[in-house]
Amino acid sequence: MAQSPAVLGTPRQRVDGKLTVTGTAVYASDFKVDGMAYGCLIQSTIASGTVVEIDQSEAEKAPGVIAILTRQNAPKLQALPEELTGNGEPGESRLPFQDDQVFFQGQHLGAVIAETFEQAREAAALVRVRYQPGELRTDLLGLADQAIEPRMWAGRTKLQDKRGDVDWVWANMPQVRLVDETYSTPIENHNPIEPGAALAVWDGTDHLMLHVSTRGVDLTQKVVAAAFGLPIENVRIVCPFIGGHFGSKGFSWSYFLVAVAAARIVNRPVRLVLSRPQMFDSMGQRARTIQTIGLAADENGKLAALKHSTLTHSSMIYQYTEPCGSLTRSVYSCPNVQINHRLVQLDFTTPCPMRAPGEAPGFFALESAMDELAVKLNIDPIEFRMRNYADKDEFDQRPWSSKHLKECYDRGAAKIGWSSRNPKPGSTKDPDGRLVGLGMATAVYPARQQPAAAKVILSKDGSIVVQSATHESGTGTYTMMTQFVADSLGVSMDRVRSELGDTQFPPAPVNGGSVLTASVGPAVVAACTALRDKLISLAVDGPSAALSGQAKTDIVITDGRISSAKDTSKSISFSDLLTNTGNQTLEAEGSAKPGDAYQKLAFFSFGAIFVEVKVDPDLGEVRVTRVVGVYDVGKVLNPLLARSQMLGGITFGIGMALMEGTIPDMATGRMVNANLAEYHVPVSTDVPPDFVVEFLDMPDTNMADNGARGLGEIGIVGAPAAIANAVYHATGKRIRDLPITPDKLV
Repeated sequence: MAQSPAVLGTPRQRVDGKLTVTGTAVYASDFKVDGMAYGCLIQSTIASGTVVEIDQSEAEKAPGVIAILTRQNAPKLQALPEELTGNGEPGESRLPFQDDQVFFQGQHLGAVIAETFEQAREAAALVRVRYQPGELRTDLLGLADQAIEPRMWAGRTKLQDKRGDVDWVWANMPQVRLVDETYSTPIENHNPIEPGAALAVWDGTDHLMLHVSTRGVDLTQKVVAAAFGLPIENVRIVCPFIGGHFGSKGFSWSYFLVAVAAARIVNRPVRLVLSRPQMFDSMGQRARTIQTIGLAADENGKLAALKHSTLTHSSMIYQYTEPCGSLTRSVYSCPNVQINHRLVQLDFTTPCPMRAPGEAPGFFALESAMDELAVKLNIDPIEFRMRNYADKDEFDQRPWSSKHLKECYDRGAAKIGWSSRNPKPGSTKDPDGRLVGLGMATAVYPARQQPAAAKVILSKDGSIVVQSATHESGTGTYTMMTQFVADSLGVSMDRVRSELGDTQFPPAPVNGGSVLTASVGPAVVAACTALRDKLISLAVDGPSAALSGQAKTDIVITDGRISSAKDTSKSISFSDLLTNTGNQTLEAEGSAKPGDAYQKLAFFSFGAIFVEVKVDPDLGEVRVTRVVGVYDVGKVLNPLLARSQMLGGITFGIGMALMEGTIPDMATGRMVNANLAEYHVPVSTDVPPDFVVEFLDMPDTNMADNGARGLGEIGIVGAPAAIANAVYHATGKRIRDLPITPDKLV
């Protein structure tokens, strides 16, 4: 075992920080190759209908144009396999250039390829498309009677489920009720700093290199290989850095297939980068949700029945469903629960997961409803949740792997000063007349692990490289992998270099669902253990063995040296060992996968979020002035990175609660605020000056290796509800329709 000061569990600065802030980190649109051309998309300007003609005559005469890609000259693409598109898996299953049908505004009809980006953009504006318009479907509520009831989300979560008999309880048991309250969230769009980008480079006709902004190089490799009929080993996907994503860069999107097709027809490398408006129609969105929550409780505040029904939408060509009720069945103890999801297919772009898919909008509805019922029962909101505390996952009837939510409630309440809160709405004002409110909500998020692998390579100079086909999307993956190696092999972090985002590296899952650390971390540890065993064998049994005669169980590794715990004179450095044994490098691979515990226990992370808001009674302006979030996420491996993740997640929740919303033109299907001037996201002045994030830091001994659970997405969960509940406490107005804009309060 490595014997050195612990690296895991300590705050460490980002090892890639300097690259990022100096602009030397290489993103998909930064790669350059000789002979590179530029592509610009040709997109539909209607949301439903048929393409009758694409007139490219003027565009062909524009300066610098090399070719124009349309269905007429595009390479034939093959359908994606069911494993990538079935059971509600997110992404676009319909490939470009399949027919002349138009299913949403902005659909990709082709691309102009030119010598410069400016020339490609100018020529694309000259392309004229004639359509036969079709009947437009944009009204979610108006078409609700045509909704379907999808069975599964992402192949693993039931969308229709129940336990007990909710209807019988509703009809036969006298109780205080919150009946049929409806909560809604708007369409929301991803707005990462880096838009989607791709650079396709063919080597002949059957080998492809694709630099693309993706958080799943292995998944993207499968999509591209299948679509173009290539052996998977002939496709290499590279993405060492991603400029943010939270859903938009994890799936099959048309734009990078268009780039690959464009490079093939011109026989040159082609770069295609999306504009900011194109991020609103080309890389998914969080769909609008209309949720009905029904709660029934007895006079003691014990839940007797819970109904959660969701109406949402997808595109006409896919059936992705926002799973708002996915965790409602597990959060609170209740014998009768009914979950329902209905889906209407509209002429909008295909939606996809966005940070905490299902949980973010779902907990806005559930936690708002819990607050409403607590008020009706005249029970403190925390006390009401405690009376319905779930000691096990009643959905699966499995014990929790670890749960300390009560401690989160207690610590958060103490930090925010909850005991001093006057429960009467509108009872508290600050000196300048603003109304002050406190609100809280529960946060829960699944803690998953997926199969992953990693490789470590020790060089003769004592440096170590760790490789895995996972990603750095701003969450600190480079740093965490470096910490795992340094901790496992007893070396300083500056001797370790992480390499990520390449299909030539050992496979890893898509960076999403807060699974990365719990999946790749154990694989890195396994690879380090295998390398350690090789080092010890060479030191004890190899040629010129410096530790000959020592028991392998007595060997310790620290500071890049292999030593005997019983005879300190027996010692050799990594570098000398490789030199003595004639090795330039020594490498080892390791892998990890979920164990049997995942079949027996329920793995979740938990938290409690408390907020203070101040509301201008005349203008309706809401300011979040204090936030306290306390979280039970197992072992915290890097407190600095963990806190940053929660700051980002909660800020994301502030945006969801107070400002974010994509507005469709119901008459055309266009998104009218597809830009950062009109689609508002939080900026520095929207972040509260008093921001407390704490972790219980209690290892989950049932998790692999280090007892850490994922924490990337739980930060947004509950935050919008806590803000809405605080707004009610401040004003007495219950806002059930996000975002909470001033017009809803004046």
